[in-house]
Amino acid sequence: MAEKASENLLELQERGDRGEAIEVMGKGAALILSDLLAKNKVDGVISMGGGGGTYIALTAMQIVPFGIPKLCISTLATKDLSEYIGSKDIMLVPSIVDVAGLNKISRVVTEQAANALLGMLKKTNISSSFQPKSIAISVFGNTTLCVDRCSELLKEKNYEVLAFHAVGVGGRTMESLIEEKCFDAVLDITTTELADELCGGICAAGSNRLTAAAAIGIPQVIVPGCLDMVNFGTLDSVPEKYKNRELFSWAPDVTLMRTNEEENIILGLQLAEKANKSIGKVSVLLPLKGISKISAEGGVFYNPKLDELLFTTIKMNLKPSINIIEINANINTVFFAEQTVKELLKLMLVDS
Repeated sequence: MAEKASENLLELQERGDRGEAIEVMGKGAALILSDLLAKNKVDGVISMGGGGGTYIALTAMQIVPFGIPKLCISTLATKDLSEYIGSKDIMLVPSIVDVAGLNKISRVVTEQAANALLGMLKKTNISSSFQPKSIAISVFGNTTLCVDRCSELLKEKNYEVLAFHAVGVGGRTMESLIEEKCFDAVLDITTTELADELCGGICAAGSNRLTAAAAIGIPQVIVPGCLDMVNFGTLDSVPEKYKNRELFSWAPDVTLMRTNEEENIILGLQLAEKANKSIGKVSVLLPLKGISKISAEGGVFYNPKLDELLFTTIKMNLKPSINIIEINANINTVFFAEQTVKELLKLMLVDS
């Protein structure tokens, strides 16, 4: 594995840096697994390890596509490994005892894990003359009504709709599955994770948010949904620099911060730049009566001037080839949902 990662094993050992060694081995394991995948020699992946072994295994499993069973027996299985699992469909199995050798406990765990993998490898062949097209859609509490109506309309047209909650891991998972070509189109109504990424909120999804559909060229409709807010935890968890900002308690453990002028300009520019990179059909829809449920008239985040600043920035920076549709409605309305679906179906028809 060290050689695969362009490192000399003896030199790596002589340096005596365990952290570096584990990182190198993880990289090497991923490259080996990548080669095997390219040759269609991987039906499933199983591993066993302690702290270091778990890191190496989970690093390698990151390159394995969705649907190929991935199972890791680990001494750390009951801890929070979300940072290393990411958006991958990896199953963790507690080792119960240390993995230093076989005994009456570890033998049972290992055998059960192996049988679990074999069970996952038994594919059920579902023959059907009709395979519905799949559409990914992003959702949040402040866009639920819109997304629910969009889903209903699309399902009536025999599309399969897969919703992703825009809380960070949801956006990362959606982007990852788009990259793996699991969807035929994307209805990105809730792009709020961009605001959290900008301001350090708890729903940040990383810099790759809103990039996958553009890169592979599938039809997408983009809406600046909930870019009026940044998500934090309890009120006392809000960073000191934001204490004097406009805050709203959405739930006991969720505090929302209204984005300001500077942030709206940055977010508008980011959204436009990401959309501009699309090699496929893309449209941007702007809900003129508010980009979230609580930014509608009478809502706690109602601020038409801030919304207009965001919209103007988006319009000024989008390529002329990208269709911009301004809709005189709040995002969280049936009317806006219907217009959004209408535009997506139009793009999909053109794409086909």
